[in-house]
Amino acid sequence: MKRAGEEELLAFLKDIDARFDEEGLTSKTALYVFGGAAAVIAYGSRRGTEDIDAWLEDGRVQKKLEDLAGKDTDLAKKHHIYFQPANTSIMLIEEPEWRSRSVKILKGKLKHFTVMAVGKEDLILSKLGRYNDRDREDIRFLAEEHEVDVGKLIAYYKVARGYYVGHHPTLDATFNVVLEEHFGHKPLKFE
Repeated sequence: MKRAGEEELLAFLKDIDARFDEEGLTSKTALYVFGGAAAVIAYGSRRGTEDIDAWLEDGRVQKKLEDLAGKDTDLAKKHHIYFQPANTSIMLIEEPEWRSRSVKILKGKLKHFTVMAVGKEDLILSKLGRYNDRDREDIRFLAEEHEVDVGKLIAYYKVARGYYVGHHPTLDATFNVVLEEHFGHKPLKFE
C-alpha cells in the first residue's frame, strides 16, 4: 500500500463520516488517533502512513468502523488506507490521562466524529514499545519541529512505566536512547 498524506487521510475520514449518516448517532463520537496518522494530521509530518490507528470509547461505532474501513475492505481499497483499532492496553501511555491530554484536530470537517490526536509526549511514549524506523522518524520529527516538554515526557514515562507489562530494562534503555538522541538529555536510572 502507498503511504497516505494529510489530504488522503482527510478524504478517507470524510468518506467514512458520510457512511455514518444512516447510523442514527445522536452525538459526535470521539475518535482518538495514534501513530503515523496522528503525526501527519495533527503535527504535520510528511512521511505518510498506510493506516489510521484509532481508539473509540463506543465499542459499537468502533466495530462498525472496522467492518466498514478495516484492512481489505472496499473503502480501504478505494483510498489505499485502512482503519485499525489502537490497542492502548499495550502502549506505554498513562490510562486514562492520555485522553485529557489529546488535542482536537480537523475541527468542523466531520459530522459524526470529533477527531482527537494523542498529545506529543504521549505519542512519543506510544512508539517506544516497537521503536522501529518509522517510530524513530516520528519521534525525530516531533523533537525537531515541535516543542516537546521533556519534563512532561519524563514524568509521563515514569507513571506509565508502572503499568507496562513488557520488559522494563529494554524499555528503559530505549527511553534513554530517545532522551539522549532527540532531546540531548542525559540517561536516567529507573528502579
